[in-house]
Amino acid sequence: MNFNQLWVLAPFSIVILIIAYLEIMMIYIFIYPEEKEILLLILHHLLLLAVIYSFYKTSTTKPGTPTQTDTEGDPLTTQRKTCKFCQHNKPVRCHHCRQCNKCILRMDHHCPWVNNCIGQNNYKYFFCLVFYATLTSVVYFCIYFNKILKNPPTGNIDTYFIIFAATLSFTLMIVLFLFLAFHTKLISNNQTTLEYFEKQREHYNKDIVSNFNEFLGPGCWLIPN
Repeated sequence: MNFNQLWVLAPFSIVILIIAYLEIMMIYIFIYPEEKEILLLILHHLLLLAVIYSFYKTSTTKPGTPTQTDTEGDPLTTQRKTCKFCQHNKPVRCHHCRQCNKCILRMDHHCPWVNNCIGQNNYKYFFCLVFYATLTSVVYFCIYFNKILKNPPTGNIDTYFIIFAATLSFTLMIVLFLFLAFHTKLISNNQTTLEYFEKQREHYNKDIVSNFNEFLGPGCWLIPN
């Protein structure tokens, strides 16, 4: 196995290990759950299923590559740059991804956590992944924090495992919330991550509903379909 293969597997392995640890601790806490706790567990695992499904769709859905029809009707086609790697005319908001070695329509960024580019065709799945992962981390933290409040640390080894789980879930909650807020802002401004950091001069901002419809599609924005 070469370095590139390890680089691809490492982020995925970290995600699996984190989820596995938090779930094992969840099982340990709720060996004999009460009625209210059962409802909380059902909610938690519904959110976790949404995370897993969104992760799968984000990872396996092709982000979209340009074809001849993507430049038809573009009044600025002759002014668009030709990709020096693909030798194709770049449609509006198209960028070349060196990791995937191809041009991506409305490319947002290359995400090593899902081993895929985030572009026009899978951005909604990515946003849903971040949204439901944020909610799931909130539930994780609330459960572990509540357990610590009910049973303050006594020095037993299991207590420290629970404290670590609470700390881990709190860290994930903060990081994911900031990431979700960032992408919500990008969508509301009709901007991609690349456009934000490159400070491109072209602006595509419309009204906020039209912006969200363009990125997440019409209908319910938070259903990964």
